[in-house]
Amino acid sequence: MANGLFSSRSKSVRNGLHDEAQAVEEQIAELREEIASLTRLLASDASSGASSIRKKARAAKAQASDAAHDLKDRAETDIRDMIAAGEDILADFQERYRDSGHRARKAVQDHPLATLGIAAAAGFVIAALLRR
Repeated sequence: MANGLFSSRSKSVRNGLHDEAQAVEEQIAELREEIASLTRLLASDASSGASSIRKKARAAKAQASDAAHDLKDRAETDIRDMIAAGEDILADFQERYRDSGHRARKAVQDHPLATLGIAAAAGFVIAALLRR
């Protein structure tokens, strides 16, 4: 009798352990499925995020390229304008130089004695300054 009592109790403990082990295995299987689902979801999110980042990077690159071209165009325009302004100034100076030369020659022709006196006075002033 004692043998039967322990054997039935041993059987129920084994059956209980077996049921618990099976429940644990089922829970592990469910966890594996959930982890796989999360992994797929994360992979999908990462892929769409990377795609979004690539699109934003392309857009930023295009904007930077456009800005660089605009800056280059503005710089070229400004340089052309500065060259044109410099040429205008140079032409004005050349014209003034020619006019000054003509006026000086006309003054010498119109007033030769006054020009000679001014030249002599300038010579004396320069000589006096150089002696010191």
